[in-house]
Amino acid sequence: MPARAERDRTVRVGSHELRVRVQEPLARYTTFRIGGPADYLVRASDRPTLELALEWAEQERLPVTVIGGGSNLLVRDGGIRGLVIVFRAAGEALDGAIQLAADDGATMLTLPATAPLSWVGHRTSELGLAGLEWAAGLPGVVGGAVVNNAGAHGGAIGDVLADVELYDLVDRRVLHWTRDALAPRYRMTELKAQPRPRRYVVLGARVRLVPGDPARLLRTAEENARWRRQHQPTGPCAGSVFTNPPGTYAGYLIEQAGLKGFQIGRIRVSERHANFFLNLGSATAAEALALLEAVQRAVAEQFGIVLQPEIEIVGEP
Repeated sequence: MPARAERDRTVRVGSHELRVRVQEPLARYTTFRIGGPADYLVRASDRPTLELALEWAEQERLPVTVIGGGSNLLVRDGGIRGLVIVFRAAGEALDGAIQLAADDGATMLTLPATAPLSWVGHRTSELGLAGLEWAAGLPGVVGGAVVNNAGAHGGAIGDVLADVELYDLVDRRVLHWTRDALAPRYRMTELKAQPRPRRYVVLGARVRLVPGDPARLLRTAEENARWRRQHQPTGPCAGSVFTNPPGTYAGYLIEQAGLKGFQIGRIRVSERHANFFLNLGSATAAEALALLEAVQRAVAEQFGIVLQPEIEIVGEP
């Protein structure tokens, strides 16, 4: 593999410069720590850098894939062709980017897509705004949460969502979708239903939160984060592998099938929570897919239920 300096390029886009990484391993950008290389990769923490990267991709005739926090994502071992844009930022740097507005006794909160979801759960609780405390401890960023209608502890971002700001990669313009247009349902939206590479990138979201006691909300947020640490694995994983079938839980079915601890190569069904696969180090996407299919078969044979992946699988084999 080329040295770091040899794999970095500075390219000119009009009067601006853009740092581009060449043949960059995507395992560095996913919580699973799995994934082959991107032909080119740009890290963008704000909209101007995102637009600059998109302009360069258009100039070079490259397909574009945008990822956020890298959770809920399995990148195949062949990596991703074209340009990958990693669109995320540190929460503390975004404090000034959160916008508040009154709305008939509630508060409309505008969140950047790059904001870490766990930070948002804690920060809104500190501000005495109820509705996102379930997010404390969750990986990923707001943009990915909107696309996937992420949720936990009985809540989901679709429950409080008012509208979203999108960037159209084809027409190069900003759009606004209402909650109805997004159509959030269990771990799915109209954005997620689009084939990759997707046409739209989430720039931000407006949520409607109600006033609450900051001390109580912070206690709830911290309890949620602590519950995750106690009941879910903390090593490299992608979050819940399968969606829950109606009336039951994927983790329960996998556990009842006797698959806790079942392992293929360097990836294992977690002993702590059976709906999580744990990368033991150097695991490949091929091993993860083999384990996913083996679990699907075993559960289908024993219970007649075909588990559906919640994680997104992208890239080349």
